[in-house]
This record gives sequence, C-alpha cells and structure tokens, in this order.
Amino acid sequence: MAPRQLPRRVPFFTNRFTEWAALDAARATGTQSAVLSGIAGIGKSALATQWLHTLQDSADAQLHADLAHPHSAAFRAEDVLPSWLRALGVERPPGREAELIGLWRSLTAQWEVHVLIDGAGDAEQVRPLLPTGPRSFTVVTSRRLLWELAADGALLLPLGPLEQRDAVALLCAAAGAPDTATTDGPSRTAAEALVEACAHMPLPLVLTGARLRARPGRPFAPVRSSGTSPNLLQEHARMALMSALDASYADLESDAQRLYRTLGVLPALTVDADLAAAVCELPPAAAGWYLEVLADERLLDPEPGDCPDPRYRMNGAARDHARAKALEADTTRQCEGALMRLCDWLLDYSRRAQRVLTPAQATLPAPVSDGFFEDESAALAWLDGQEVNFLPVLKAAESAGWDERVVGLVDAWWPFFTYRHRYYLWITSHEIGVAAARRGQNEAVVRQMLASGAIGLSADGQLLRAIHWYEQVRQSAQAAGDVRDEGQALLGLGACHLEAGEPGPAREHLDAAMSLWDACGYHRGVGLAEITLGEVCLAENDPDAAKHILASAHRRLTGLTEPYEAARALALHGHARVRCGQSTDAIAELERALDGVGRSTRWTARTLEWLGDAHHHRGDTATARTCWVKAADLFESISRSTDAARLRARAAER
Repeated sequence: MAPRQLPRRVPFFTNRFTEWAALDAARATGTQSAVLSGIAGIGKSALATQWLHTLQDSADAQLHADLAHPHSAAFRAEDVLPSWLRALGVERPPGREAELIGLWRSLTAQWEVHVLIDGAGDAEQVRPLLPTGPRSFTVVTSRRLLWELAADGALLLPLGPLEQRDAVALLCAAAGAPDTATTDGPSRTAAEALVEACAHMPLPLVLTGARLRARPGRPFAPVRSSGTSPNLLQEHARMALMSALDASYADLESDAQRLYRTLGVLPALTVDADLAAAVCELPPAAAGWYLEVLADERLLDPEPGDCPDPRYRMNGAARDHARAKALEADTTRQCEGALMRLCDWLLDYSRRAQRVLTPAQATLPAPVSDGFFEDESAALAWLDGQEVNFLPVLKAAESAGWDERVVGLVDAWWPFFTYRHRYYLWITSHEIGVAAARRGQNEAVVRQMLASGAIGLSADGQLLRAIHWYEQVRQSAQAAGDVRDEGQALLGLGACHLEAGEPGPAREHLDAAMSLWDACGYHRGVGLAEITLGEVCLAENDPDAAKHILASAHRRLTGLTEPYEAARALALHGHARVRCGQSTDAIAELERALDGVGRSTRWTARTLEWLGDAHHHRGDTATARTCWVKAADLFESISRSTDAARLRARAAER
C-alpha cells in the first residue's frame, strides 16, 4: 500500500490562488521543490497540504516530516529517513546517516514521491531529504526564506497576510457563518474589525472563528465603541497573533532578539545595516546579518527596489509584538538610549550629506567627520532613502525634549528640501525647528529656521506666511545687528514679491539686500540676489538688462565655486537670450545649465521649459514639445500642477 502521510486537509481554506498557480507552473516545468516561507500562523502548512492532496492520485508515495520544534536545528536526516524508508518497505534501514541518504536516493530515483517538510530551520536540514526522481516534488515550509535552496532549483514563495475579502471569508467560514462574509450589516462590520485584530493572518482567524462557532445563533457581536471595556473576542485574536509571533521570536539569538525589540520601540519606518548597527551598538556586518535573520523569520519585510544596501520594514503586527517584548525585557533608559543613538546617527550622516551637497549652507556649529559619501549622487541617494524616517525621528526628538538635535536635523536636511521640493516635509519640519530654537532662546538659530522655512513656504505658494516669517527674521536681525541675516530676509521678501507679481517692491528689497552684502563683503549673497534681480528684469520685460545682471551673477558664483547656483544663473541667462532672439546661443547655455541644476527637480523643469522655448523659436517644434512634456512631468512630480497643465497645453498645440 502506497504511503499517504500528509496531514489531513484543513477544513477552512481560502484564496492563495496566486501561490497555488505558481506551484502548478513550477511542477509543470520540471521544478522539483518549493519553499513556502512566512511568519508563524500565515498558513504555509495549510497551503502545502491542500495542494499536495490534489496530487495524490499520481504519487507513488506522499511523505511528511514535522521539524517544527524549539530545537528543530538538531533534526538530522537520520531522525527522519528511517521512518520514511520503512514506509517504503525497507524493514531494516541502515544505521549510518550516509548510508540512509544513499538508500533514500536510490529508492526514489524512479518513483514519483511527494514530500512535505514542515518547519525547516535551514537548508542543510532539507537537502538530504529531497527525493531524486524527476517526477517527485518537495514542499518545504519555514519561517525563514531558505534562499540557499534556490541554488538547488527550488521555487521560493513567501506568503503574506490575506486580502481583507479573503480574510473575512475565512473567519466567517471558521465561525460557521459563511453568509456573513457576503452580507452587509453589523455582523459584517464586526467581522472586519476582528480581521484587522488578527492582522489578516490565517491561524488567528481560524482560532477566533472556532471560538465564535461556540456561540450558535449569534456568532458575531458589534464591536464596542471607544471607551468601553475591551472586546473579548478581539483580545483573543490579539493573543492568538502574539502567540504566533512568540514562536518566531523564541528561536532568535539574543542579539537578534535585542535588535527586534529595539526596532519595535524606535520611530524609524525602514532600517538598514548602518542604522541597526548604530542603535544596537553592533558591528555593521553583524547588524546586517541579524536583519537577514529577522527577514528570514518574516519578522521584517524586505523593501522593494534595487538599493545596493538592503533595507527592511517592520509590519504593524510585528512592531506591536516587538514593542511588547521591549517593555518586558528592556528598561526605559535602554529604550531612550537607542532613540538617542538613532537621532545622533541620522544627524551625523545628514551633516555629512549636507557638507557634500551644500557646504555653504552648513552654518550651524556641527563637528562632523569627513568621508562616507563618495559623491553628490551618493549623498542625495542616502537622503532619499531616509526620507520616510526623517519626520518620525524628528518628532520623537521633539517629544524627548532634545531641541539641539531637532534644529540640527532640520538644518542638515536643507539639501534635500531644496533639491527634492517635498513642501509638506520642508514646512512641517521647520515649524518644529522654529519652536525648538525658540525654546533654546537662541535668536540666531531662530532666524535661520525662519529663513530656510520661509523659502519652502514661498515655493509652496504660501506667500503671505512666507513674508511674515521673513519679516520676523528682518526685525530680529536688525535688533542683533546681523547684516547677513537682514540681507537674507530682504532677499526672501524680494523673491516673494516677485512671485506675487510685484516687481517694483521686489527690486527695492533686492537692492537693499545687495547694498548690505556689498558693504560687509558677502559676495555669495550678492550673487544670489543678482539671480533674483535678473528674474525681476525679465518680469519687467527687459531681457537685455537681465542678461547683464545674470552674466555678473554667473561670473561671481563660478568664482566662488558654487556650481549649482552658477548653473541657475546660466539657465536664466539662456532664457533671457531666447527673449532677445538669440536662440542658438541660448540652446548651448541651457544644455550646459541642465547638467548643473540636475539635483533640483524644479530648476530642471524650468530649464527644460526654457530649452523648449529656444527650440520653438528656431522652428524645431518636435524637440520643443519633447522638452515641454518632460518639464511638465517634473512639475507634476513636485505638485506644481498649474505649471504642468500650462506646458502640456503648449505641447498639444498645432
């Protein structure tokens, strides 16, 4: 009699159509093994069992080994193969492991054997148990990814939580009320709330459904409103989920457990090896390894993308569990220490990026070591990767009362704000920074926070508020006798009036700023004011005057080794040339300027628009349209939809 050792089919099973189809396709194309990985309770064994049962008619044998044990790594082939060989008719299997493996491979070479290996701890446990017949198939379940088995041709299938519809269907089926899943009403609403409490995970859903089934006639009760005592069924679901996570946590090494707990209490949404090493005071290589371990246990999810340094994210259920473990095992001081190390790490690396990207803006006192970022692209890429973490960490630092760290972080992120134009992040962080600087009673730092924040307000179109911030800077600077800051306020006020369509007041403020900066020898400020003054001349329809002023700005800023600011001046100079009918020369300048402003989405879009104008004036409509469409896409990406619509309309004209 052919052995049929598979566990019985689970009574409640739903969906997994994508994974099921992948298993079918793998078997049809000659693949001989698959690894179903995922957190405890995600339904790995249920899927494997259901799928393999459908193949039993073609199998010469279906065998099963359960390695899910607190010390499952101790299982070896000699613990499993004797019983399998006896099931295949070998009365006295050999006693030595090498002989067992050899006999197993010989027997299965011509048979179609299906094997289910549950709870594998590592690839080396699995390899000796794989049947060798070309029609055989092995399904391995593990909390780890077991990526090493891909080298043996295995299909890797990570399992995630169910979609809401399927999770509700599973819960209702387990509760004996399948109709609830398709009927609107209080019971369906209560079921959806329980599904959320179970994090859409099959095991907690089935366990909760079993409890509900014990209440015939009224399996679902409306979820109680906020302020009432906890719903007992939701609490049971939470406990079921926590038990599933406990099983994964218990198998971790102590340092991996500590990293997991620490990530649960930190505000960072994504983590890489450098961050993990900093917060847990580990060598980066060790931190990277433990992150892989947590990912293999499905306690972390790999972030998609082609980033050379792997980055991970902790889902909500795992974060809650990790936080609970931290409350049990770690002191308040330990948790605060990890948060402080996170803030200091982010601040240190942000300052390094700032010194590479905008060294002239690194004005706050900040000892920082050199190195780490190879070039500007690497520095900006790092800031891009930390964007999701910046505001949560900043708010955590604010809540902890670390005002110096707050203003340091806001100041250090200037290059990200000016090149990426994330206006909400720009403005919100500066609101936090201004409040922190005022608590510190440092007027110079308050002025810097107000001035750099006002630039974001102006760029976002909040001109009245930007003017208000600039006026505060101006008054404070005058009281302190700080000529540079007063000039900065005047430059900002001039830019706001220009944006508001008021070139006259804009010119007055810019002339005043240039006069102050000329007197104190701040040549960079003069160059920046000249750029805006050139725009004023263009707004006044005087492109010849604009060319003269912008040429001066370009020379001045080039001499000061300010390539980005010099490129802005060059782009506007090219635009002025187009306005003067000098399109051929303008195209060459604008193409050069594109390379220099490439880090700024807004200035790249503006330069592309002007390049399109130049080609249009030369009669090259096709190239002009291409430039305008590219510019429109860039404007759209930074929420300047009016500019985008205007350019798309121009590109569509015949």
